[in-house]
Amino acid sequence: MSNTTSSNINRIRRRSESAVSHTKMLEGEALLKDMRAYRKKVTASPEAARKFLVDLGVLTPEGKRKNLIRG
Repeated sequence: MSNTTSSNINRIRRRSESAVSHTKMLEGEALLKDMRAYRKKVTASPEAARKFLVDLGVLTPEGKRKNLIRG
């Protein structure tokens, strides 16, 4: 591998590592606790649930179901 290729790979690696460092990885009981809290947040009201489903891509902004299977 040439010196230029190696330096490019190291530069790319440094950039991607800084982006990943902002992500908090949870495991075990902490992950389950976080998931329960998020579930309570998105099911707190019909509006919150609808917004979650629209963001997920299951509903249209008008509240109609999207056809997810095309064939």
